[in-house]
Amino acid sequence: MSGPQDASHCGNCTDCKYDCCFSNQHCGDSHIFGILAHDELHSLMDNKRQIHFRPGETILKQNTPLTHLVCIKDGLAKVVSEGPKGKNVILQIIKSNSIFTGGGAIVDDFRHFTLAAITDIDCCFIDTQKLYTLLTRNSTFAIELLKHSNNQHLKIMSTLINLTNKYMPGRVADTLLYLKNNIFETNPFDFILSKQELADMSGMTKESFIRSLKEFEDSGLIHHTRNTIEILKESELLEISKNG
Repeated sequence: MSGPQDASHCGNCTDCKYDCCFSNQHCGDSHIFGILAHDELHSLMDNKRQIHFRPGETILKQNTPLTHLVCIKDGLAKVVSEGPKGKNVILQIIKSNSIFTGGGAIVDDFRHFTLAAITDIDCCFIDTQKLYTLLTRNSTFAIELLKHSNNQHLKIMSTLINLTNKYMPGRVADTLLYLKNNIFETNPFDFILSKQELADMSGMTKESFIRSLKEFEDSGLIHHTRNTIEILKESELLEISKNG
């Protein structure tokens, strides 16, 4: 497109630099941008960058300057805390129509987590300085973005508490229930994460995770093939999760 146009005419046009970044503008975090007036939306989306990432590629890197927030238009990404000696923990899975900063927005402007693609990812990068300008001018937008940020932090904190306080069976149960109910929302669900990624979500070694998964299958709680996992007895997995 050769010039600006009213945002109401943008719809889902992926070529228009003034659209709101999301493939479905009525899902996920897209409502946050819906708060903005047309001129505010235009200002925020001006000069954004639309980028495609392949599975395994890094989208945001921990400990780098926070210059942009990222809007995941389509695909799945993992939020990773990179520890010493290659010890990583996957804290959250980010789905389509989600906003992620990497942590540190407004505080120290550094990314505290790495965001990496699990599947093919289509996303937009938006300049944080433009974001900060809008936060000072639009209190409703600021409050909604603060709510979103706090919710993400609470989810990450909950994950860390569970990884710290639960034994391995409870952590594996949490991982399987989270994938079924919060990410894929179907049963069975596709086995698109590697065993190492599942172990990183559970805060354990790959060998320990595989052993626990085998024990769950031998007990008739789950069935898994090379491509899928099916939860057969969710109530029992919930009990294992509850008891840790």
